[in-house]
Amino acid sequence: MDVETVIKLTDEGYDCAQLVIKAFEDELGDSFDAAMKSVSCMSMGLLQGSLCGAVIGALTVIGFKYGSESPNISSKGICMIKREMFFSEYRKITNGTTCPEILGLDVRKNEDNIRAIKENLFTDKCPRMFIDIIDIVKRIIAT
Repeated sequence: MDVETVIKLTDEGYDCAQLVIKAFEDELGDSFDAAMKSVSCMSMGLLQGSLCGAVIGALTVIGFKYGSESPNISSKGICMIKREMFFSEYRKITNGTTCPEILGLDVRKNEDNIRAIKENLFTDKCPRMFIDIIDIVKRIIAT
């Protein structure tokens, strides 16, 4: 996936969490629709200044790949290891996990949202980060 594709998908209505899930449509197979549905309200830091939706999407992919449908210590352990692998790599590309930390703005505030739009953060910074996140997850699930 490249920046143009990410922007095109955003224009079609995909949010940050869904973009990451969309990148793993083939890998998720029959679980794709459930994964998309499960993150459908988790974009833009939940509009709570919280965890970035793309990070939530990444963790969802890892959970669908390595998790289990019932309590299982082994799969939980693998999920936790993969989660920590993700965050170890993720911290190399950005300093924060919340939208305000990543963007340097709190888009819940109208003036910050307007500034983010004017500074093209949603069409430049975010798409590049989504691609980096997708690449990290691809490496993690390939191992």
